[in-house]
Amino acid sequence: MRFQLFCNTALVVTLMLAAGAEAQPAPQPQDCTGKAGVDWNKQIKACTAVIETAQGSPQDRAAIYKKRATAYYAVGDDDHAMADDDAAIRLDPNMAAAYSSRGDIYMDREDPDRAIAEFDAALQHDAKLVAAYTGRSAAYDQKGDFDRALADANAAIGLDAKSASAYETRGKAYVYKGDIKRALADYDQAMRIDPKEAAEIYNLQGLAYMEKGDLARAVTAFSESARSDPQEFDAYFNRGRANLYAGALPKAIEDYKQAATITPGYPYTPLWLDIAEARSKMPSTLQQAIAKVDMTKWPAPVIRMYLGQMKPAAVLAAADDPNAAKKIGQVCEANFYSGEWALRQGAKDDAVRQFRVAVSDCPKTLIERNAAAIELKALGVGTGSGGIGKASGNTSEDRVPHD
Repeated sequence: MRFQLFCNTALVVTLMLAAGAEAQPAPQPQDCTGKAGVDWNKQIKACTAVIETAQGSPQDRAAIYKKRATAYYAVGDDDHAMADDDAAIRLDPNMAAAYSSRGDIYMDREDPDRAIAEFDAALQHDAKLVAAYTGRSAAYDQKGDFDRALADANAAIGLDAKSASAYETRGKAYVYKGDIKRALADYDQAMRIDPKEAAEIYNLQGLAYMEKGDLARAVTAFSESARSDPQEFDAYFNRGRANLYAGALPKAIEDYKQAATITPGYPYTPLWLDIAEARSKMPSTLQQAIAKVDMTKWPAPVIRMYLGQMKPAAVLAAADDPNAAKKIGQVCEANFYSGEWALRQGAKDDAVRQFRVAVSDCPKTLIERNAAAIELKALGVGTGSGGIGKASGNTSEDRVPHD
């Protein structure tokens, strides 16, 4: 909105600032809760004000740092969250929740080994910390150790049979192990325990149906997720893929456009939108769609390939990374998206080869493995056994801060 200022500009600005200050009172210490329900940025300010007083016992101050770490994590500021968790542990080396929180951050950084070490430390200090078991289960999933992932999820449920997140975690482990029936049963139980998490749980159900190859039920589940929370990014992003492979290309395009409005800078949305547009014989909007994407990071090489600026071999070379887990994921994506690119060029044999490599080598936690299997089935050369997972990378919607 534009304001026309006259000669008394300074007075107008002063009055506006004063009015804004009155409309938004300063955060109070009680706003530092570390829990959802109070604006996270407001919590950060409130916790900071308490920390700056330097009052209280070391344990009390550690608790405030941990609460601020939770708020930083919720807004996607992993660096400040890690610094606060470090500070909490220095003040109180026995704070199990801070170790568990650091484990979550290492998971976001795709470093499951360090994450597991943090969750181990958390459980050494509190053997009944459910969040550490669910976090370690997710880390074992990322490493492909699904038996240990299932064991940790079972331990979490044994400690708290009313924990919806524990059932969600076990459901994921069952999906990765190929037991879709048990996974769906766990998601149903999670829904009964915590209906407020319906959007997330419906999304997980949709991913399970994608793994099963039931695109119609997947679309229905993702639609229920979007209905439960119209701002649920994953619902639209994942429904876009289900609609794409079901042949509902206009719906897929609309889903990806909606996902882009919810999380504008997420780099995989423009890629999938471009795939849907190409199959619809529509002009590409990729150049415009990446306006808010950080093109200094992966998957920028894939995007450049789709813009005609890089060759598949160069994209595969760019997938190298000193972080072993990241490299595996990026190589997986390089192969899958190169397969999609070859398919677009009419090079079916190259596409089949790339998709087969993706099915063979991609982690089951990445959607590209499942997508490659669906492509092979559509090409009539075998189904493989795909893997589900979150949308590639992490979004703010993936974050579930631990108390």
